[in-house]
Amino acid sequence: MKVISRSILALFLSTTSAMAAPADPKPPVPGAVRMQVHNAQFHVMEGVVLSVARLDAWMIPRPGQTVSLDNKTSFTLQIRSGETHLRAEDLTTLTNYYLLPHAKTPIKNLTIRFDGGTVAVKGIVHKGVDVPLEGKGTLSLASDSAIRLRFTDLKVAGVVKKGFLDFLGIKLSQVAQPEKESRFYIEGDDIILPIAALFPPPRVAGKLTSVRIDGNEMVQVFGPANSPPPAAPDGAKNYIYFRGGRMKFGKLTMEDVDLELVDKDPSNAFDFSLDHYQQQLAAGYSKSLLSMGLVVYMPDYAAISKKK
Repeated sequence: MKVISRSILALFLSTTSAMAAPADPKPPVPGAVRMQVHNAQFHVMEGVVLSVARLDAWMIPRPGQTVSLDNKTSFTLQIRSGETHLRAEDLTTLTNYYLLPHAKTPIKNLTIRFDGGTVAVKGIVHKGVDVPLEGKGTLSLASDSAIRLRFTDLKVAGVVKKGFLDFLGIKLSQVAQPEKESRFYIEGDDIILPIAALFPPPRVAGKLTSVRIDGNEMVQVFGPANSPPPAAPDGAKNYIYFRGGRMKFGKLTMEDVDLELVDKDPSNAFDFSLDHYQQQLAAGYSKSLLSMGLVVYMPDYAAISKKK
């Protein structure tokens, strides 16, 4: 009878062990910090906000460096899974003030709209004189690391249409190819946007699995589309959670990182600015944990920037 009882106990323990949560993934390199985000928005540059529904990523330090919140070039953000949203007006600002100048392209003064699942673009191509450019296109994946904007309708100088340009053998790539094609490049009438060069630092990498237009937003999905959102250790609704590895912030260096940034106002998305996180830190309060971790409750960046 005891033998049977022990067998049942052993079976129970093995079953519960198999049902336990899987172990955390192994860091890709020593010092890498795991970053998990739920319901936040990031100010990637002045006037541009990227909404993050969910994110699971590694902050991978550059050779010889430590991940630092005060140095956005100290790490690469390697996305394992996630979903981001970018509004048309934010993409317009990002394109005009970051992407186009860095690419050194004759295209300028773009206005981007999302219209019924398509992308509507107006701008100028400078080839000695300013020539108006207008078109509509669709988004798709060019690869698992780049987005393709394919023009289905294109007008140059307001009158010369895509069909006639095709007849003449004239492609957008012949008149508007940027000098720095690592930022973006043109294949025929298709614009290819590598995700690594789309945003200012930190550099972004990861497997892009889908891109689409949803209302007034461009939605990017990394990794499996059905990946569950990460869970905060304390059940917070809107948060950014760093753990493992080594990270600097301010005058502190944390080993085996356990740092959670929590939204003080969970009624809306956690509005966060890496460029101004010290101001948010000073306007909030922190709590030390028995596990030697740290939880910081922060106000939204928009709230403190308005006061400022």
